[in-house]
Amino acid sequence: MKNISRQSLMQAGYFVLISLIWLVIGWTLRSQLMTRQTTLDDQVMQIIRRDFPGEIPNEEELSFAAVQGMLKVVDDPFAVVIPPPSSLKFEADMAGETGIVGLVPNINEAGQMYIDTVISGSTADEAGVRVGDILLSIDGIPVNAATTVTGSALLFRGPVGEPAHLVIERNGEILNFSPQRVERVALEWEILDGGVGYIAQYTFTTNVPQLFEEALTAIMATNPTAVIWDVRFNGGGSMTVAQDVLSNFIETGALFEVTLKDNRTQLFSANGGAIAPDVPLYVLVNQFTYSAAETVASTMQETGRGITIGTTTYGKGTIQNTVPLKDDYLFEYTIGHWHTPAGVSYEGVGFEPAIFAPDDPETAVDETLATALAQIVADD
Repeated sequence: MKNISRQSLMQAGYFVLISLIWLVIGWTLRSQLMTRQTTLDDQVMQIIRRDFPGEIPNEEELSFAAVQGMLKVVDDPFAVVIPPPSSLKFEADMAGETGIVGLVPNINEAGQMYIDTVISGSTADEAGVRVGDILLSIDGIPVNAATTVTGSALLFRGPVGEPAHLVIERNGEILNFSPQRVERVALEWEILDGGVGYIAQYTFTTNVPQLFEEALTAIMATNPTAVIWDVRFNGGGSMTVAQDVLSNFIETGALFEVTLKDNRTQLFSANGGAIAPDVPLYVLVNQFTYSAAETVASTMQETGRGITIGTTTYGKGTIQNTVPLKDDYLFEYTIGHWHTPAGVSYEGVGFEPAIFAPDDPETAVDETLATALAQIVADD
């Protein structure tokens, strides 16, 4: 009887030991599985939902906030998720189909969205909007900590003829403005004295190649002595559009190159069929010449196809892509860096024109344009 009891105890001990071993193995596996399947933000969110006594934002708000936090630690100042309704205006804006009011927003040190630039003579300028005004809402849509610069800039855009209803704080006072959205002119052209063709291009939206070709064809029909291509105050846009427009002046060869992830490169070459490959060309730039506009100017100078005149450009050498996300969100992020065929990048430093000729905004004369016209005469 004693032997049977001792044997039973030994069997029971083995059973308990084996059970403990399997418990440890199971717990370890479960922990590893949980670690793999549950991210840190998931765990925090679960705890907040379980224990937080206050009001919890909805799932979409929490998810958007988590994404914004993630982008803050990514080394990409242009990475941004654009929520609706701003995102719904993106395609029309890239096609040059939206009206503008002449405002550029930014974020101050206090995290407030404010008016950084008011274009002189714009409808916003005429309505009384001023630099430094704090944006509170656009068309009834609140401007808050979740609003991005890109998003608010898109909210300014809309159908031509419709007002943009702005609520602004200025020195503690709440003000309302409703500047009309007017057509955003992609380019203008004319024939100047001396038979000089002049094209002022303000953007690289997808409607520009056709407009530029039409303008340049009309200019070339007058047998111009030279062409001035003015990309001052040009906010850039599509690099493919830059390739198309450059191809009007350069028949063959490399125009610029883009370096992508893992040092992969993509070369952008002339399309062929240039309609003005030999006309003397002068390109005007300034500190507001941005991105794709810097690309075309630097290509002209490096290839010797044109003479650049003005002041040092902005210095944006990165390229962004925009992809749609769920629920009408958009994600804009950097995919590469552009540089000239010789490998020169102007990121952060800007492009220096061959002839330094700043324009004094306080005078009635456009000194940069006057320098170009004088150079044309000198080169004739």
